Amino acid sequence: MVGGTVTVLTDFGTGSRYAGEVRAVLCAPSPGLPVRVVELTHDVRRHDVRQGAAILRSVVGLFPPGTVHLAVVDPGVGTARRGVAVRSGGHLFVGPDNGLLLTAALALGDPEVREITHPDLRRPRVAATFWGRDVFAPCARWLALGFPFDWVGPPVPDPVALAEQPPRREPGRLSGEVVGRDPFGNLATNLPGDWLEGLPEVVVVRVGTREEVARRVRTYGEASVGDLVVLVGSDGLLEVAVREGDAAERLQAGPGSPLVLSFAP
Repeated sequence: MVGGTVTVLTDFGTGSRYAGEVRAVLCAPSPGLPVRVVELTHDVRRHDVRQGAAILRSVVGLFPPGTVHLAVVDPGVGTARRGVAVRSGGHLFVGPDNGLLLTAALALGDPEVREITHPDLRRPRVAATFWGRDVFAPCARWLALGFPFDWVGPPVPDPVALAEQPPRREPGRLSGEVVGRDPFGNLATNLPGDWLEGLPEVVVVRVGTREEVARRVRTYGEASVGDLVVLVGSDGLLEVAVREGDAAERLQAGPGSPLVLSFAP
């Protein structure tokens, strides 16, 4: 038997001791059942809050309500930025107040955000450079063990959200932005995948200042090697990819790049 589940997402690097130190805190002996730890990834690009937020949003729906999501991509560690816990759609999130958590939380519902100030939710000595180990991991662990969310600290009325170009659907045009890049160079967007339905087989993709013709396909295998394609990714969002290639490199694009799909209406 185990207690609650904590997922972990960081930019520490899989081979880093920092990842192990966070896990050690999460797995510390507890008065109840042990916490189950699911390490999503420690390989978010260093300091890339936007990529971390996109990954968290794409996986949160795979876990049941009651899961605690610990995310640490924190270039502002040790500054005046707040440490927060967020409750939304039955899920809990713990990490820095820099936009990393809010994208996923908003996808689940109306988030409630609290600043982490309760003294029991941190280690006795907090390193200014390692809140992931000394504040966020203890907070996530105790929340997974049933610590009341309302006791975490005072409400935060103005949590930080990442600036985003909202998806728009117009005659002959879809627009939004790139929200993620996977290890294959595929570009996830914030456009709903079902917006591809009824589009012509050939569309024009513009990402930033690059513009190319792309094919609308259902699977990568429908395209020839090197073809630029648009399709519905595994997270249900519109994706731009290159068959056996790297769309991010080819289009010089990444999270935050504006995107437009044009086609004959």
